[in-house]
Amino acid sequence: MSNTLQFTAISGANNEDAVCYILEIDEAKILLDCGSYEDYSSETLDQLKRVARQVDAVLLSHPDAAHLGAYPLAFSRYGMTCPAYATQAAHMMGRLCMQDVVRSLKAREEFGLFDERDVDAAFENITPLQYSQPKPLAGKHSGIVITAHAAGHTIGGAIWTISNGAEVVLYAIDFNQMNEKHLGRCSLMEGSTGTVAQRLMRPTLLITDSYNALYKLPTRAKRAECFLDSINSAVKRGGNVLVPVDSTARVLEIAYVINEWWPKDRRRRDSHALFLLSRCGRKTKSFAQSLIGWMADSIESQLSDKDGKPFELRHVTVVQSMDELDRKMRSDPKSRTKARKAVVLATLEGMSLGYSQELFVRWANDRGSAIVLPQRGPPKSPTRDLFNKWWEHTQGDLPRSSPMRLVAPTLLPGAEVQVTVKRRVPLEGSELEEWIALDKRRKEQEAARDAILQRNRTMLDSDDMSSNGDSDDEETRDMGIVPTVREVDADAFSEIDLEMERLRGGQSYDLYVKDRGRVRGLDMQNQSYCMFPFQEKIRRVDEYGEIYDLEKYMQVEEAGDADFAPEADKAYESEPEDENDGRPTKSVMEKVRVEVRCKVSFVDMEGRADGTSVSNILVQIIPKRLVLVHGTSASTLALADYCRDPQVPVTKDIYTPGIGEILNVSSGLNAYKVKLTDALFKQIQLASVQGSMLGYVSGRIKYAQNDEIPVLDVDSAGMAKSWLPPTFIGDSKLSVLRGILDSRGISARFDSEGTLVCNNTIAIRRTVNKQSKVDAIRILGNPTPEYYLIRSIVYDHFATV
Repeated sequence: MSNTLQFTAISGANNEDAVCYILEIDEAKILLDCGSYEDYSSETLDQLKRVARQVDAVLLSHPDAAHLGAYPLAFSRYGMTCPAYATQAAHMMGRLCMQDVVRSLKAREEFGLFDERDVDAAFENITPLQYSQPKPLAGKHSGIVITAHAAGHTIGGAIWTISNGAEVVLYAIDFNQMNEKHLGRCSLMEGSTGTVAQRLMRPTLLITDSYNALYKLPTRAKRAECFLDSINSAVKRGGNVLVPVDSTARVLEIAYVINEWWPKDRRRRDSHALFLLSRCGRKTKSFAQSLIGWMADSIESQLSDKDGKPFELRHVTVVQSMDELDRKMRSDPKSRTKARKAVVLATLEGMSLGYSQELFVRWANDRGSAIVLPQRGPPKSPTRDLFNKWWEHTQGDLPRSSPMRLVAPTLLPGAEVQVTVKRRVPLEGSELEEWIALDKRRKEQEAARDAILQRNRTMLDSDDMSSNGDSDDEETRDMGIVPTVREVDADAFSEIDLEMERLRGGQSYDLYVKDRGRVRGLDMQNQSYCMFPFQEKIRRVDEYGEIYDLEKYMQVEEAGDADFAPEADKAYESEPEDENDGRPTKSVMEKVRVEVRCKVSFVDMEGRADGTSVSNILVQIIPKRLVLVHGTSASTLALADYCRDPQVPVTKDIYTPGIGEILNVSSGLNAYKVKLTDALFKQIQLASVQGSMLGYVSGRIKYAQNDEIPVLDVDSAGMAKSWLPPTFIGDSKLSVLRGILDSRGISARFDSEGTLVCNNTIAIRRTVNKQSKVDAIRILGNPTPEYYLIRSIVYDHFATV
């Protein structure tokens, strides 16, 4: 049977929006990432809503909003409750990322799409995985196996391989081939030679991004040095420095780099303070310290140091509100009158909301301050707008083939950035009075409903207990007959509810309670009593004593355990943030044009492979089909044109889909499943080929009555005993053979026609069979001992089956 592969881009194709794709393998629909930026207003969510209930599995690559920002919404509102998978580190840090986003949104407006409880419920549905851990999908799609490999870029970031029989899909997006301070390189690269790992080569389909296809970056060391120099220049001028960062992903690398550099200058420490301003900053730091095993070897080696605490960030002060930041900046230990300056890593990276937006509006007009951008930010965000103005001013005449210039912080004459500022302000005057009246009415209605429900429970409990004391029940119990529970008359409760409302409204002073029609033998009692609205509660008991409400004690136990829970566990709990001391507020919005008078600098600290690295890696992966996503139309077209070049040894089946376009990327390979009998398996001679075992099999197909998979058994008729020529499997490049022959002391060189000449007597040519279109190796020469020696070396290079 032939496996069917279809690919559909929901978001992040021919643009730089958040990423979300659907991969269909036969009948299974796998969602590759579920990203959305903080506005939650794009048409992408409508498309995601239409397919959410059809998805069978979700794979999440990185713990940031661009890759999982829409997942809590899809899980809680769109019904996408299928299994989801992420690495353990991405699972933990992704939860914190979404908590920070929710708190930032609720701090400025009435955000009701989902809350922190929905975030917790959604991430409880995720199955955490380790790197290189194969995981079959649940249910009827268990034949599909997913495996996460290290991607770099973010802690827990994953490159996914999706295997189904002979089909292998490699989903590699936002990866980094270089080692960083706190993260190692991606699993695509192995060793120090810069070559692609063989286990990830030759996939049936490669899905990768063209985000940096047009960028050629300087070395990481030079960029890190320029980044720190940009901060230091503003510090020497005595100004504040704003560094917009994300919540849980790239902020770890940036904070670690600055923390190592900060104590080297005492004057810098005395004049400025270093802050991380994030609503989940303390949790982020605590979680990072618990995920040392997911970081670079240099971080993990600090565990053996007696005095060292890995990823302590001792010079970074974490603050979680603007008030706390202002207090820290005012508390200068050396000056009681002068406020202390600061370098602030503030969330979020787009400056469209969060503390970074507040500091941008506050500091952008200060000529002594500086804004250092380590990331380009989401499309259409203030950060991206500011980056575009900086790029035009400093890199506008940059040739396409040249690396980006590293420049010092510079002024942008006449630069203005429009910012939509939303904030919550306390209610005043008539609005406050109206809110108080509505709140009072709401509380009274809730109290009335609770009182009615409690009275109904009390009356039921009392009536049950009184019935247990009746002589008729005692007699039936003595006779071994268990009395049945009476049915409650719903109309009687409705009358009670009506009387209670009239009583609270002052329309009546007595409550008439009718007997609810208990049947005793053949007599029906139906009387009314004028009584005060009070019912004595009788405790419920059974043969073992009083009956306790276990749920009440379970809640108390959970609350008690939370006080003693470790910090890593407490981070999963919702901690609502009330910045207005419980006062009623409303959301106001205004569009502000911020004049940027401070100096601006951009240094790429995104941790992604640049265009040159991506091009070299694609050539080494050798995919059969290639899908390019997540990049502007220009960058996507540039990378596709590079791959289509006849001189570039990469597949020419290249796809650049648009949003909503369905691609049929099936390989047309026919794959069948059969079971081998033990007798046949013992006859197979297996050879090792690139980490797998390969052998030639010949037998007769048999079908069992109760088994859908056919069985391949030994051909008893002797058909399989006929002789077949051996097949050689391996790399047929003559350049590889030349290296092997040279290592064995045989002189080998290429002539003008590409023939490999050995010791000037034996020729080796590479040909292609016109019928089977299979590469072949021909060894030409006289049958001398030297000929047989070279032939044996060539044979040993291949696996023979």
